[in-house]
Amino acid sequence: MLNWTSTEFLARASASHPKRTILVWLVVLIAAFGAVGTFVEGTMTTEFFFFGNPESKRANTLLEERLRGPADVNEVIIVRSAELTVDNVAYEEGVTGLYDEIVRLGESVVASVNSYYVTRDEAMVSPDRRTTILPIVMAGGFKEAESNIESVLDIVDDVDSAGNFEVFITGESTFSKDFVDGNQEDAERGEAFGVPIALIILAVLFGALAAAILPVVLAVTSIIVAFGAVLLIGQVIQVQSFAQNLVTIIGLAVGIDYSLFIVSRFREERARGLEKLDAISKTGSTASRAVLFSGMTVVFAVVGVMIVPDRVFFSVGLGMMTVVTVAVIASLTLLPAILSLMGDGVERFRVPLIRRRRPSSVDLRGGFWDRVTHAVMRRPIISLVLASGLLIAAA
Repeated sequence: MLNWTSTEFLARASASHPKRTILVWLVVLIAAFGAVGTFVEGTMTTEFFFFGNPESKRANTLLEERLRGPADVNEVIIVRSAELTVDNVAYEEGVTGLYDEIVRLGESVVASVNSYYVTRDEAMVSPDRRTTILPIVMAGGFKEAESNIESVLDIVDDVDSAGNFEVFITGESTFSKDFVDGNQEDAERGEAFGVPIALIILAVLFGALAAAILPVVLAVTSIIVAFGAVLLIGQVIQVQSFAQNLVTIIGLAVGIDYSLFIVSRFREERARGLEKLDAISKTGSTASRAVLFSGMTVVFAVVGVMIVPDRVFFSVGLGMMTVVTVAVIASLTLLPAILSLMGDGVERFRVPLIRRRRPSSVDLRGGFWDRVTHAVMRRPIISLVLASGLLIAAA
């Protein structure tokens, strides 16, 4: 009788009830989509924050309480003209119009804004008098500024696109928004390029599109579910935007890696002549077990990152731990269920010009990696020295 906590039991149970298993994962996936759509705005931040109460945090608190008060969130709008100077009427009208629009946002968005034409402070004008600045103090703290900066950016973009002046803006909340948007674009670009490239490599490796698609499906599922989980956790502890990139990168890596082990082993067991369910069960007791221990090793290793009392390190650790955990669970349950439904359908849609020989049902030995493994085991000390030397040299 199988232990219900064993990877073999999970594989056989999932394969015995594939539709139920896949239905559960579909529900989880839909919930993750809902979490992403609901909480993605406002959950991710670029603000650096220490957990606990280290000396630097206590010092900053004392500065706020006894000297300067709470730190302002500052922005600076830069207006530049190629031909006009600040002494020109048209220049003054343009800058004053921009100033008035910012003021109309109200004190709930912008606490204060200044202009050369209000203060006549020459420090706000460049030496050639073609450039001036409008210093802005955003209302509230950093989180409120992150939410409100969009309305300021819209005004800046409108004036800049009018073509009379070049208008730029920089500051803490602008940087934060650009950083979060950049992370989002990088994640989307990584998926757009990474997934097709991975699919091509897997198609060449397996020689069949059906088998190649499975690791990609598992990786994408793990990323979506893990990101949804991170956003839910972010409702309690605000998460640094680095977490999104880590979930995507690590999710693609481990999702594909883990499922590659399992799909390859399943095909080998089928080639040996095992029935479908027995092949999945055997895969669960071997490849799936390796996946479980590999995932546990990664998760426990990443715990060390989260010891550092900083939001960045916490978010990096949270993202990695979450996506690896989801990828392991999906590999142990979802993948066996899909293999149960597909069976030998994993060999469908053979890739032209790639003649991949299926493993022999009598003997699976004799391949390149088999020879390498036996050579390493025959000369373990020499192999250890060579491999360690190569890694040390690379480091």
